[in-house]
This record gives sequence, structure tokens and C-alpha cells, in this order.
Amino acid sequence: MNKDIAKQITGFLTAVFLFLGTINVKFEWFTLDSINALEVVIVAAIPLGYTLYVIYKNHFGFTKKAKEQKEVLKQNDLK
Repeated sequence: MNKDIAKQITGFLTAVFLFLGTINVKFEWFTLDSINALEVVIVAAIPLGYTLYVIYKNHFGFTKKAKEQKEVLKQNDLK
């Protein structure tokens, strides 16, 4: 799924790149190589973001449900 999201984003950026080329707007840093490199970053960033969210949720869960689960685990000597 992460690769699908990255492909959609980079596909959009490629379309923008081609559009800007047709109206003669050019940026030295905005090339097909930079777009492909961005795809690699996005593919790596999505799982990282998800992992950081899960860690935050598991360790710093301040919701009512998380507090109740923590109490049940303590009562059953599981935490």
C-alpha cells in the first residue's frame, strides 16, 4: 500500500513537472531524478510514521480506553 501511495504522489509530481516544462517554467532542482528520489523517501516514511504512531499510542495512550486496559492488566498481574 505504501508503494501505491508513493506512486500516486510521484505520478502527480511528474505530471506537474511535465506541465511546467510545456509552459517553459524550469527549476534546476525539480527533475525526474529528484521526483524518483522523493518516491524512495515516501516509501520509507510511511512505515516509519505508522510505527511512530503505534509506539506513541502504546506507550502514551491517555485515552479512557487505554487507562481502563492498563488497570485490567495490572489487576491480572500482566503489567
